[in-house]
Amino acid sequence: MSLMRKDPWRELAAFRDSVNRLFDETVGKRLPVSGLMEEKPSVDVVDEGDEFVVKADLPGYSPENIEIRVMENMVTIRGELKEEKELKDASYHIRERSLGSFSRTLPFSVELKPEESKASFKNGVLEISLPKAEVPKGRTLDIETD
Repeated sequence: MSLMRKDPWRELAAFRDSVNRLFDETVGKRLPVSGLMEEKPSVDVVDEGDEFVVKADLPGYSPENIEIRVMENMVTIRGELKEEKELKDASYHIRERSLGSFSRTLPFSVELKPEESKASFKNGVLEISLPKAEVPKGRTLDIETD
């Protein structure tokens, strides 16, 4: 007859994982407190040769709620969604939509032209065109001899 011992650490780890999953699914994505578990928009950055194109998903935002700052080697996108209206005689049954503000900075390894950058917004997608600065191509040196 063999004796099987329970491993309390394994049971405790399983319990911790369950609590973390429950927290993530219920509270983690709904806290409107700025800076605490802050949601950031999904972005795509495409290198099109002479420019980068950034596409950011911002459903529910309008251009008035978005600020874009382009520097020589980075772009920062900021936005804020506020409560649409206050509920007086009702309460939420389910509330999953995020409110609050976000800030997302994307660094680039090449220099950009901030003065030529452009942005457009359509169907909840922000598109930013970031032209690259011309980089000197270099030259071939002749070797001098004495």
